[in-house]
Amino acid sequence: MSTAVFSRTLITSAFFLFIAVHAGFASGMTEDHSAGSAGSAVSDAGILKGYVHDSETGDPVVLASVYIPDLDRGSVSHDEGDFIIRNIPEGEYRIRFQHVGYESTSKNVTITRDDTTRVSVSMRPSVFRSSEVEIVARHAAEEDDITTYVERTVTGRHLRQQLGRTLAETLEDEPGMAQRSMGPAPARPVLRGLGGDRLLILEDGGRTGDLSATASDHALSIDPMTAEHIELIRGPSAIVHGSNTMGGVINVRRGQIPFDHPDHIHWSGSLQGESVNRGMSGGFRAFGPVDTSLPFSGRSLSFTDRMAFRFDFSGRHTSDMDTPAGSLVNTDITTLNASLGLSYIDDWGVIGFSGNILDSKYGVPGGEGIAEAHPNGVDIEMFRRYLDGRARFNFSDSWARRLDVRWNYSYYFHRELEKPDDPDIPQPVGAEFGVLTNNIRMDLHHRNMLFFEKGLVGVWAEHRDYASGGMTFTPETIERSVAGYLFQERDFRSFNLQIALRYDYRHLSPEEAESIFLDHDITSREFHGASGSVMGSWNITSNLKLGSTITRTHRSPIIEELYSEGPHLANFSYEIGNPALTREKGWGSEVFVRWNRERMRASMAIYRNQMDNYIFPQDTGEQSPRRDDLNVFQYTENKVLMTGAELNYELLLNRSLTTGGTVSYVRGDFIDDGESFPFLVTEERENAVPLMPPLNSRLYLEYSLGSLKIGGAARLATRQSRTDEFEEPTDEYAVFDLYAQYHFSRAGALHTFSFTVENLANSEYRNHLSRIKSVMPEPGRNVKMLYRVYF
Repeated sequence: MSTAVFSRTLITSAFFLFIAVHAGFASGMTEDHSAGSAGSAVSDAGILKGYVHDSETGDPVVLASVYIPDLDRGSVSHDEGDFIIRNIPEGEYRIRFQHVGYESTSKNVTITRDDTTRVSVSMRPSVFRSSEVEIVARHAAEEDDITTYVERTVTGRHLRQQLGRTLAETLEDEPGMAQRSMGPAPARPVLRGLGGDRLLILEDGGRTGDLSATASDHALSIDPMTAEHIELIRGPSAIVHGSNTMGGVINVRRGQIPFDHPDHIHWSGSLQGESVNRGMSGGFRAFGPVDTSLPFSGRSLSFTDRMAFRFDFSGRHTSDMDTPAGSLVNTDITTLNASLGLSYIDDWGVIGFSGNILDSKYGVPGGEGIAEAHPNGVDIEMFRRYLDGRARFNFSDSWARRLDVRWNYSYYFHRELEKPDDPDIPQPVGAEFGVLTNNIRMDLHHRNMLFFEKGLVGVWAEHRDYASGGMTFTPETIERSVAGYLFQERDFRSFNLQIALRYDYRHLSPEEAESIFLDHDITSREFHGASGSVMGSWNITSNLKLGSTITRTHRSPIIEELYSEGPHLANFSYEIGNPALTREKGWGSEVFVRWNRERMRASMAIYRNQMDNYIFPQDTGEQSPRRDDLNVFQYTENKVLMTGAELNYELLLNRSLTTGGTVSYVRGDFIDDGESFPFLVTEERENAVPLMPPLNSRLYLEYSLGSLKIGGAARLATRQSRTDEFEEPTDEYAVFDLYAQYHFSRAGALHTFSFTVENLANSEYRNHLSRIKSVMPEPGRNVKMLYRVYF
């Protein structure tokens, strides 16, 4: 590693912290604090008690979510609609209430030390689906004291209705979203035409440690079955998580480490079945107190009201997927996933740990009809072992509000097995990959600093050990990364301003290796650069909001792009890296508008993203030097412009009938220096970026009768003829779905049912981002049923 550059990065990180501390204590001197030292931990706390009821009937609302974003803590209402949250530091808070079938609502409360605050909350039944989808939310895994721009939050009945086999399938109907696939298992989300390493996917705010961003056949190590909700984050809040977030951030929140002590055990169970692959899946979650005591010095130390646990388990098994053209052989999936988290909660903060194990085996289809695929397909076995440790220290009467420390460890391994003609013959290993990842992150949340009212400063560091085997010749590589960042925010009555700055350094050190196929020697590389984002949003009226975002991103080439060499059978390619690649730099801009009336809700965004040195694997059309059945894909770089627009709306036709929909468009072009493009270009050009989704839309009509909701939806897409040289076009399509949802409460439990018929007419259509679209269409008619119960 270059000592000079590494030192500059550490100095930059220290500079962020120095400015924060200097400005913070300077502004803190002007404040009149209560008794107590500036850095003292919280010593006194209050209690919040309340009652949640239906605004129309007055009946108690059972199992309503009660959440305090500023503390990342919460509870649920019980049989009589009552709830209690203990050990809340003194101060003013905004409490958020959510429940399936009701509009989300918030209430401001003041907590007094050594006292109990009581509230009564009425919740109004909702017809709008988006009542469970927040546009701007005060919550994202690590920065709960700042206003995080959450483009969408998929939760509640919306999440249950969309719940699919993978995260990509679950989010496919969201605006701007598509899915890259090579069969059902390795599908991965693509947002605004950007996927892979340009779309950061997090689990409870931490990186997953898998290889899903590197190749189309690599599956994501997240099963959505036990997700509490899924956040799509853009703008300055995304820069806090990484420098390469032009596409945004997807955060799957599971709440593995409890941050609140419940008064009793809560649990939920799920069971899902579907016909298109004869699949079954199930999940179980439990969250509750740990009431125990330990002997110490001749007396007992009680941890009652201080410790909490969370446990979840999920399993999934499917057979080969059916399509209108027949069964897609070797697309079965078997996955087991389990997690356990434990935390100690006190007035001063929280300390907790969790562990997760995931084992999965899935198939990647093959056959003579799929160009360059293995004749019998490839089986992939993968597992991940994941440890997460978190500590939170609350401060009162000081400029610093909270310090969050997080450590993640991940051990990921997968191997790709060729399927021989004789099933009794052992499967040869085509490729195998292993990654050991350690990272640590520290965020200091603060109050006034210079011009801003609140924000955070932080540092992040990661050590990654990569190795490969089988027929691949990518060298073992050690990767070290470090970053410093800050996020600041200020409200001006009707105007909100957010900024984020980040500086990253990455060093890659490959094992000594020789290659006759790479154009350059395999040597160590280092990359460093700045990224940042500014967002302003203006509440023009109580119903209309206008905003704009400007983002600068920095992305270093990843190991596979620099050093890959060898056949990748499951990816239908012979991959050759480019050790001379330079860092990718991007500028992005977006203008958005939000309209919210009693009978209509709508949002629209237009955006322009330009990236210099955009890295991608290009099909050369040449056969590989080692295997004449595979084409060579050479990593290269070019200048890219992506422009697009999104529309999302809901309209209440009457008390029971709602209609809505989304429209998404993105266009990608390779451009030369100095070439100018209008915002939306309509004429055909030959320099199209490969694998761009076509213009697409989803429209629905929904009828509500109490707890019952019945609806129909249409998924539409135009023909995609703007393709790369070796890419095939896809035709337009219209696919129709039906769905129904019902819920009821009985004996302190909430029972929910979701029934869906996808592709009602068994239409044959193809996903343009599928690597096997030339041979097999998308799934045929699929009948799905999901039952979920909450206690």
